[in-house]
Amino acid sequence: MHPHFARFQKLAELVDGANTVNQALIDFHQNKTSSVIKGRNVIAGYVRGWGLQFNIIRSFIQQDPIYRESLKLVEGIHLTHEVSLMNIFLIMKYGLKNLERFKYCCSRCSARNEAHSTAVYSDTRGHEHRSDTTMRDSSNIKNALEGDIIEFGSYHGGSAIFMANVAKRLGMTGTVYALDTFTGLPAADPVLDFLVTNDFKNTSFESLSERISKLDLPNLVPIKGPFQKTAPALLRRSQKILLAYLDCKTYESTHYALSSVLPHMHPAGGYILLHDPIHSNGLGPLQAMEEMIETHQLYAEQAYPHMVYRYPKLCSQANQF
Repeated sequence: MHPHFARFQKLAELVDGANTVNQALIDFHQNKTSSVIKGRNVIAGYVRGWGLQFNIIRSFIQQDPIYRESLKLVEGIHLTHEVSLMNIFLIMKYGLKNLERFKYCCSRCSARNEAHSTAVYSDTRGHEHRSDTTMRDSSNIKNALEGDIIEFGSYHGGSAIFMANVAKRLGMTGTVYALDTFTGLPAADPVLDFLVTNDFKNTSFESLSERISKLDLPNLVPIKGPFQKTAPALLRRSQKILLAYLDCKTYESTHYALSSVLPHMHPAGGYILLHDPIHSNGLGPLQAMEEMIETHQLYAEQAYPHMVYRYPKLCSQANQF
């Protein structure tokens, strides 16, 4: 039997015991040497993906008051399946705990913090992109939960509102930024993207701003405009990015979002969630994801209900908390 399978089975048997399951999820998300392979916590990814796909932990999540409250706020405006919100909730509540107590796990990672390198890679159109992979100094980070969350592609803002309320209730002090044109999709590749320009235009920046005000979510800031015009200044002034959620729909938008956000991810290994690549009309975003994988030699931590990556990669000599 797989060494971790018995633990997963035990989780299924104890799912009605809230305190026990809660502690088990905390334990599974610790970045131990037995869990970290090729820069990601495979055990945490399996627990989230397997637990959600086979309905092992869904009832436990649905009983959580923070989850229930946050879900209620987005009734009628979030278009993703509820399991996607469950996964975001698990990562925010359990995954980010390890960023909170971040410290360098070995001299190699500490030295890497001082290194400065620039990766140059080309997209399918032959355009070169430079990705600043400087590891920022963690000495000024008092608490990783002070970092920010960014969403590329917000539409009606359902996921952003959900994340903002969860963050608020968990005591996170950072900001959730919701980036979108709010006028529909920008130019889509007529072959690669199975969408057309101006799809998803039935949304409104003003109505989302009004909803945010009514819900009293000052930690949620919608940003209107193409990513190329809004993201650079925002990322320069933001805190470290704890979680980047990409729901961009097209190759160009996904490629730009990835290349721009990677240098700003939290040095302990921020979470990158991609919504589109697992869907039948997501070959454009999938290709952008594959290019990121090739450039940075990343491996997925989770494949359902999102593709989840850690950047920078977790160290194989992870801390034993």
